[in-house]
Amino acid sequence: MNNETPEIAKRSKATDYITFIVVVSAFAVLTLHTNGCFWSYTGKEDYWFSANIIECVFYFAVPLFFMVSGITLMDFFDRYTMKRFFAKRFMKTMLPFLVWSLVAMLMDLSTGKRVWSDITFKSVYQGLTGNGFVSIYWFFYALFNMYICMPLFAAVEKNKRMLVFSYLVIAAFVFNIFLPFLKNVFSSDLNIMFEVATLEGFLIWPLLGWVLHNYEFKKWHKVIIYVVGLVALLLHIIGSYVLSVDAGHVVTTFKGYGNVPSVLYAVSVFVFLKDVGRWVMDRDRLAKFVKVVARYAFEIYLLQFILLKVAAKISFVDRNSLVYRLVAPFVMIPIIMAFTWCVRKIPVIRRIVP
Repeated sequence: MNNETPEIAKRSKATDYITFIVVVSAFAVLTLHTNGCFWSYTGKEDYWFSANIIECVFYFAVPLFFMVSGITLMDFFDRYTMKRFFAKRFMKTMLPFLVWSLVAMLMDLSTGKRVWSDITFKSVYQGLTGNGFVSIYWFFYALFNMYICMPLFAAVEKNKRMLVFSYLVIAAFVFNIFLPFLKNVFSSDLNIMFEVATLEGFLIWPLLGWVLHNYEFKKWHKVIIYVVGLVALLLHIIGSYVLSVDAGHVVTTFKGYGNVPSVLYAVSVFVFLKDVGRWVMDRDRLAKFVKVVARYAFEIYLLQFILLKVAAKISFVDRNSLVYRLVAPFVMIPIIMAFTWCVRKIPVIRRIVP
């Protein structure tokens, strides 16, 4: 037993960086939403130059969230049954999603955005299943779809995962992402003969995260990854800017989480944060701080819509200003943490902030 303990501790330290990535991703996604004025561009707004840069720089947030989910859930069969897996997913994500979606509906009713006469069983069902109550909750639907598919991925034998997952990721990137990207950019009418249906939508991210987590890159690998990631980021920034300014509205040719710039940039950010995270988590004070914030990372995704709504109601808050877009996350995160800490002290109710 004593001979195994140092190895277990070493392995634990090697994976602690995931906690760091969770915190960075939560901060990044909130920054994307405080920078929501990016989507209001009509060709005249001066703030949009900086908004475009912020949007593209923090675009890695959601992909890394799904990458981490793939890493942490892939071995769930080692810990519990499939029935238990889905029960835990329901309590940790589905229940909070349902409750806070209904809270958002009640908030809209209280402010007059909705009226009681329009509230029916069908309208509530449509709102819950069609992202009709909290617009930024769109990622939950992709997350639930990933949960449904996770048993299939987790059932792959461990000694074959690197081969199978790498193959699927590469095939999906080529046929689902790269070729459609080229077709779109060059307005081509050529057919794309194949597609990897197994990894449609967001399903490439959990497998890609698992591969990046379990593969240790050499220095020259990282140099190439960082250069490619930087090129992808610049393509995203410049391409979006040029096309949008020319059109007078946001053009999404270079945007989308299933698009070439996003995938290549997210890979480079993950690899970078993997190293930075190990350095951070190897320092006790920094590690303790990161672990405290990480306890509230999911709630940062879950509850930020409330503060975003409040900010929209405050007359003296200029949500287009650079100060608001960059500083607001640092104000909102402590508020969310404090609120969550209080709710977690209440029996039963605490289940809605797991």
